[in-house]
Amino acid sequence: MEKVTYYGETEGISLEQMVRSGKFDMRVKHFHTQYEIFYIVEGERIFFFNNREYLAKAGDLILVNSNLIHMTRSASGSDTGHNRIILYISREKMNSYETMFPSLHLIQFFDDYYGIYHLNEEQRVLILSLFRSIRHGLSNRTRNYRTGIDLDILAWLFKIMDFARQRHQEMPIESDDPKYRAAYSIADYLTEHCERPVTLNELCGHFYLSKSYICRIFKEVTGYTVSEYTNIHRIRKAKRYLEETDMSISEISHLLGYESLTYFERMFKHYTTLSPLKYRKTLNTVTYANQFKEAQDACALDSSSADVL
Repeated sequence: MEKVTYYGETEGISLEQMVRSGKFDMRVKHFHTQYEIFYIVEGERIFFFNNREYLAKAGDLILVNSNLIHMTRSASGSDTGHNRIILYISREKMNSYETMFPSLHLIQFFDDYYGIYHLNEEQRVLILSLFRSIRHGLSNRTRNYRTGIDLDILAWLFKIMDFARQRHQEMPIESDDPKYRAAYSIADYLTEHCERPVTLNELCGHFYLSKSYICRIFKEVTGYTVSEYTNIHRIRKAKRYLEETDMSISEISHLLGYESLTYFERMFKHYTTLSPLKYRKTLNTVTYANQFKEAQDACALDSSSADVL
């Protein structure tokens, strides 16, 4: 069961708080151009990114970089639920912040310091204060409210940048466990060779493991199948080629090792809901904003005892 207790958006910014009860694993393995500032109010979550799995608990802040392949799932089968808040900042909005204050190097900051951070009490109060201020601005929409929201976000980012540079991100889960070691190594291998088809036979020969074991532990640790993980890395690269080069769609398909243009287009649409041609025309990536709107229609946006905004 899930309940959206708040959702609001304005140009380049969206804020959502959701409370879920019971076990929940993200069904959509995704990446998007938005930046995420993710805070866990209650409960805990497993995050998978950078070919590794991490545990985030109540009071932890997760900075998610643009175009980062990531997913989340329950930390255990007995998970009783979680309460989390996410602030989304579009790539265009982050670029505008970068233009206004180039000395902050915000985009480079997210490139270098995305990850999970354990906040102290003062920092938790700070992030919740930011969320409340943004909610107030989005709800009341008084004169110049967008400017107020931008100033709030920039002030908070300025503070968290100094904190992140002095701290280390949380470490991956059980990196010494043989199962995790194998899954992480396979993920690294698939990432490195994603521009060509990698078969299970190749993985078996390279890692000296059986097909059934590879499939089982890789899905268990990462949440992806081997083919899903290869394709999502390919599509992420395809997006960048579409955005940054003049290569044709067929050239990009061939460069990424797809023997069939039709299959490439189908995979691209599967992960972005847009065809490559339409994506190039619009330069618009599907994110959770669409799902938020659907959730907003389905859920009453009311206050609850779990609502901390």
